Amino acid sequence: MDDRNYWRSYSRTAHYDGIKRPNYEVILLHKVNKVLFNGKSTVASGVEYISREDPTNKKYTVKAKKEVILSAGTVHTPQILQRSGIGPSKLLKQANIETLVDLPGVGQNFQDHPYTIVAWQCESPTSNTQESIINPNL
Repeated sequence: MDDRNYWRSYSRTAHYDGIKRPNYEVILLHKVNKVLFNGKSTVASGVEYISREDPTNKKYTVKAKKEVILSAGTVHTPQILQRSGIGPSKLLKQANIETLVDLPGVGQNFQDHPYTIVAWQCESPTSNTQESIINPNL
């Protein structure tokens, strides 16, 4: 939330707008399937992704020279890690995914936090007195 004008920020305004770098590109309408590694190494070397608009699910890869930053949100980050072989080995084995790192906490303890807003608009002035709360006809 932008505290000056109370607009909700999102990835484009909070991250992408204003970046002017030749080595930075955003690929829209694509989805990362998994992080790539060199053999049994736990150092990421790139990512595999697909187009969300291509029904053939053709796989593309991009290699990283220095680092891979995975930031896919609360739900999708653990999902991508698990597809990449990082997570609880028992779960990965059930999904026929080779375990690269047995990390039992990945994707565990996800909880939806209850949140509600109650708002109303009064059509006439109200009083905060106890009598008006007990007897709304006052």
